[in-house]
Amino acid sequence: DPGMEQEPRQPEPGAPEPAEPEPGAPEPGAPEPAEPEPAEPGTEIPPPPPEPGEPGPGDEPAGMQPPAGQQGQVAPGTDDAPAAEDEGGCLIATAAHGTELAPQVQALREIRDGTVMTTESGRAFMSAFGAAYYSFSPQVADLERESPAARDAVRLLLAPMLASLSIMSIAEGGSDSQVLALGAAVIALNAAMYVAAPALAGTVAARGLAARLRGRRAA
Repeated sequence: DPGMEQEPRQPEPGAPEPAEPEPGAPEPGAPEPAEPEPAEPGTEIPPPPPEPGEPGPGDEPAGMQPPAGQQGQVAPGTDDAPAAEDEGGCLIATAAHGTELAPQVQALREIRDGTVMTTESGRAFMSAFGAAYYSFSPQVADLERESPAARDAVRLLLAPMLASLSIMSIAEGGSDSQVLALGAAVIALNAAMYVAAPALAGTVAARGLAARLRGRRAA
């Protein structure tokens, strides 16, 4: 009758119950979402934006970021820490003259990089020389920094060698023959100054001392 509430129809016995819609399923009659257009070949698809509260790409997780004021600093003992010594430089000459900007140190670098290292034979020599040189040069450089007397003595000992190495500037860059010939001359000259001359002086001094002792005994 009009004006009376109608009771809900009860399902008939044995009839299947209506299925409940799955979560996220579109409602009946709603338009289907449009599929994204395929990207052109060779274009990069940007990653989806991060959810609020999640770290983005390149961000460190919470608790892993360094404290304020320490960002950008390198922890001591790590591989990224700056080396105490430049193992490609002239450690002994730098310590003797106090700075790698000294003219004597710069002259060594120019001869090495501008003349010797421009040839195959020069690079082979520097590779063998560097293996031996850097096995003891850090200790000598430390001794120079700790002792002014040792620094002055090393500076005097290096002066003849630095003068003889200026001969290498005559060689043309990239000429193996000139580098080999002038390098052999420099090695021979340094051997004469640092080995033959002291040995000759020691021999002469020993003979003079022996002659004096014989003279005293004869008297």
